[in-house]
Amino acid sequence: MWNGLGRLGNGAWLGLLCLRHLLSLRKHQLGVIADQTKLQVRFTALEALPLVLLAAVLLGGITLIQVFAQLSGFGAETYLSQLLAKLVIRELGPLLVGIIVISRSGTAIAAEMASMKLSGDVDNLYAMGVDPIQYLLLPRILGGVISTFSLIVIFDAAALLGGCLLAWSRLPLSPRFFFQALGAAIQWPELIITLAKATLFGGLIPLICLASGLRVSSSSTEIPKAVTSAAVFSLVAVLLMGAFLSVLVYG
Repeated sequence: MWNGLGRLGNGAWLGLLCLRHLLSLRKHQLGVIADQTKLQVRFTALEALPLVLLAAVLLGGITLIQVFAQLSGFGAETYLSQLLAKLVIRELGPLLVGIIVISRSGTAIAAEMASMKLSGDVDNLYAMGVDPIQYLLLPRILGGVISTFSLIVIFDAAALLGGCLLAWSRLPLSPRFFFQALGAAIQWPELIITLAKATLFGGLIPLICLASGLRVSSSSTEIPKAVTSAAVFSLVAVLLMGAFLSVLVYG
């Protein structure tokens, strides 16, 4: 329990430091941070895009099949696209994208920070007059927010498109009717919760992973523990924040 509270406090302190440094950025520092952020977006978003698209199309199709199987006996097929949109946009899309970001980028960030801490690279940046928070931490958090938001939007669109293709090819539903019902189902609450979850997940995952990686102190054997801890705590944070936001918006 105390270990968990210590990690929570450490992450909160690190988050406040990053926010303070973000607000104190000077114009000449923006170029370096932008370059590092682009690298993080390329790794987190672009390189994960094939996996996200594959998962989204399969999820959209499988979800539609399952929902159709349950509702067809009750004559409620007209609500298929609305249910698919609400399931994907509200819950499944943000959750699965969060898991993909944790498994690919979060663990990589934790391992990278742990290795840099043990090798003395963080101290070397201080010695060269470079602020590690602005050079290492801020770009990864900003890149995480941008990447997670982009991936969630792409995931939702691909999942709904996959559901539409399945409805057109396998189920007695026309694409025109499907998209009309889909447009009626996507309202402001869906857009708000997508933005909120993307921002929180995208910021929390790299922040927790950075804090876990920087906690190592003496031995390389701590790196696997830091990576595991980063993945577990990030997943718990995503689940808790996702549930909290869903209750807040729809409860």
